[in-house]
Amino acid sequence: MDIKKILFKTNSIDVEKALPDALVLCNKDGKIQWVNDVAAEIFETSKMHLLTSNIADFIENPITLISNSILLHKPIITKFVGKEVYFDMTAKEIEEGYVLDFRDAVQLSSKSQAEADANKINREKNNFLLKLSNDLKSPIQSIVGFSQAMADGLGGSMTEQQEKYIRIINKNSSDLMYFVAKLLELSQTEAALKEAENKLFDVAGLVNSVVRYSEQLYKDKNVKITVKQEDEIKKTISSDEDILRNILQDILEIILKSVDMGDIVINILNPDKELLNSKGLGNSSYIMISLSSSAMLLSENDLECMFDPYKIVESTNRKNVLRAIVLASVKNMVQALKGTVWVESQILKSTSFNIIIPSI
Repeated sequence: MDIKKILFKTNSIDVEKALPDALVLCNKDGKIQWVNDVAAEIFETSKMHLLTSNIADFIENPITLISNSILLHKPIITKFVGKEVYFDMTAKEIEEGYVLDFRDAVQLSSKSQAEADANKINREKNNFLLKLSNDLKSPIQSIVGFSQAMADGLGGSMTEQQEKYIRIINKNSSDLMYFVAKLLELSQTEAALKEAENKLFDVAGLVNSVVRYSEQLYKDKNVKITVKQEDEIKKTISSDEDILRNILQDILEIILKSVDMGDIVINILNPDKELLNSKGLGNSSYIMISLSSSAMLLSENDLECMFDPYKIVESTNRKNVLRAIVLASVKNMVQALKGTVWVESQILKSTSFNIIIPSI
């Protein structure tokens, strides 16, 4: 009997090593046909002994519990015979009998509670930052404003050295203002304070307005931006226009801050079924927007932490933490639209930021 084919329909996975759960294969009468190493550990016996036993020797009322798990399509709590030991059991019916998956119910509960606590703390932290947003931004805005006024001569004449210092202060405070704004944007998207409000709008018109909005970022650069749209694409889609605008503006800003020249092509197209399947998306109607830069080249190290600012802070690639903060916000906003986002980079060719969202 090839258990690998039964469970995974492939010979490429070592079932005994690949899964952390205890697995048992038994026939319709409960006679055990195969087990993995973890099953021998939780039942506190040898695999040889298990293969000469019935599942009823180890868990109470197995046939009824197996039937309930199959019927309800969910795990069922099982008690071990003669012990105060409980496991979640998920059963799947196959031609050869039943595949039983056992997972420690106590550990599962503890893990779920720990995740719930961590999520609660994260939400409270984000809400705390958002409530203090004005307190964080106002002092920096004052530094930016007054330093700019002084650099423009409104505070009187300055020496060349003083002017140099004030321009450094203005630049650094402006950079800090941008950083704080993006950090607060990440907190807002993580706190999920804004839910998507779908309405019909012209997607090509939105993309072109984002390009016009970003003109200040590339007017002094040798950059050309082109918007392309498939002929079959729908003119109007139903989604949250404001969230999508923020997504596109953030991605375009990331590209423009990274390049001084080259072509940026924004493609609006219909994703094919193979791509949708590879991204775990269903059969609904979707639209794809791809922003590609011929001058922005990324390495594998760059791609590793693109959407994870918490991870990148601990890496050698820390200089890109701001980009990761912005992209983490982008990812949260795309998920709010029930879509997906990813980055592709071809060596010496181009980098593409791709998003797919429902269009209905």
